[in-house]
Amino acid sequence: MLSSVDAAFPLLYAVEQERVVAAGQRVAAEGGFDPVLRARGADQAGTFASTRFDAGIEQATPFGGVSAFAGWRFGSGNFPIYYGDRKTGDGGEYRAGLNVPLLQNRDIDPRRARLRAAQIGERLADLVVRRARLDYHRAAAQAYWGWQSAGAQYRVAGDLLRLARERQALLDERFKEKLVSESVPVLNRRLAAGREEALFAAERVLQQAALRLSLYLRDARGDPVVPRAEWLLPGFAGLAVPRPDAELVGRDVAAALARRPELVRFQLEKERRAVELQLATNQLAPALNAYAQVAQDAGAAKKTFTGTGPFDTDRTSAEFGATFEMPLPFRNARGLSAVARAQLAQLLAQERYARDEITSQVQDAVSELVQAHRRVEKAREELGHAVRVLELETESFKGRQTSLVDLNLQEIAAAEARAKVVVVLGTYFAAVANYRAALGAEGPVTGGAVLPVTVPVTASSP
Repeated sequence: MLSSVDAAFPLLYAVEQERVVAAGQRVAAEGGFDPVLRARGADQAGTFASTRFDAGIEQATPFGGVSAFAGWRFGSGNFPIYYGDRKTGDGGEYRAGLNVPLLQNRDIDPRRARLRAAQIGERLADLVVRRARLDYHRAAAQAYWGWQSAGAQYRVAGDLLRLARERQALLDERFKEKLVSESVPVLNRRLAAGREEALFAAERVLQQAALRLSLYLRDARGDPVVPRAEWLLPGFAGLAVPRPDAELVGRDVAAALARRPELVRFQLEKERRAVELQLATNQLAPALNAYAQVAQDAGAAKKTFTGTGPFDTDRTSAEFGATFEMPLPFRNARGLSAVARAQLAQLLAQERYARDEITSQVQDAVSELVQAHRRVEKAREELGHAVRVLELETESFKGRQTSLVDLNLQEIAAAEARAKVVVVLGTYFAAVANYRAALGAEGPVTGGAVLPVTVPVTASSP
């Protein structure tokens, strides 16, 4: 049944889209390192008629913030003396260079910070899905055991009605033989009518439980499947209940702290805040960038330097330089740094509380399980006594040593004891589901406070 939740439960599918969202955000962040192509052209008329075209490509890299560029430009016509560098050879001018940050953006820059945050976001999306799966598995298991318990209670109500109906023929025969007064078979009919009404009520509870379970039980198309009556476990009341070992609660707490996705989420959130803090600290440094560029004209042109072959040009140049920029108060950087530090402090406090909360949840789940197991044992003990009393009372009634009213009381008491057993069993198995969720267990649990209790499904179920 839990595989049905994994395969077709709509809410889990919706949560799983977080992975797609996070992957898309990571791809978008990687786009910050896509090569960028730029081009521009101009045709100028007048005294200095000229034609100009410039195209280039720039590639940012994740290595020390270094970016590379290359391009080609063409300029022909008349240029004033102060724009003489715009003129190129007939084949244009080729150029290439590097830009290297020396202070700000060397260890981290907005592109790399965004990519790291997106990569962490992908891992966080997996934890969101894990947390949702744990919750929906718990809800599905509890719905399943609630349905099994309701089915067992329906059988108890049906058995109680069957006793009254089977006894009716005997009482009618005794009345005909004038061995009992008319009030006795009439009283039994009243009891049967009341038990039939109780059966209707139990049937309604079973229908509600089946519809609740159908939300988690899905077919191959994802449509809800209302469980059939033949899927009910006939021996539900006699299912074995492993005895919890409360002495292992310390180990369970350690297992939960290692498994629960909430704590892993805090680790990743701290990593993301650390990236933000690193970026903010980076902004406190001045922007000092070094650059280097080489350029080479191609094609025929007026020579000013020697050249040979296809690069017989009038210019060959190399340029080295640096740029410097610094906002004096650094208020933006200081504000971002303060925000990142405060958010990191928030996470640390929230993580501490989450650890305490998980510890409390595990302790509570173990306590619930231990008490549920004790209740099952006592309920079964009570049932054994109630059945024995009913057997003795039935023999007395057959021997006309007790009244129908007294027998009815003992039948009701035995039925209530049976119903209590199945109700407490449902509570126990729901507690097991809650215990597994508290541990963050998605697979088999070993060495914990209880042995794993799986959800049995008949071969005919989807």
